[in-house]
Amino acid sequence: MVYHFTSTTHRHTIVVKVNLDRSVPEIETVSDIWRTAEFHEREVYDLFGVKFLHHPDLRRLFLTDEWKGWPLRKDYEDPVNMIKL
Repeated sequence: MVYHFTSTTHRHTIVVKVNLDRSVPEIETVSDIWRTAEFHEREVYDLFGVKFLHHPDLRRLFLTDEWKGWPLRKDYEDPVNMIKL
């Protein structure tokens, strides 16, 4: 997980990188600090399967609840479109 933070007051930039366990990817939410992070965290959850702990509304955003897997992970296999990269 990579976060890019920029201070609009001081013009400082900081990049925070966190290694997540691939089998159980979890990290604390930042939506309690930045409200707009709610949408972005839901998108990451939906497409990559990262669970944001204490997120106020963590559920699928684009895909249906019946969807299996995380389509933007490199190891995702689509049974319909069998294209291997």
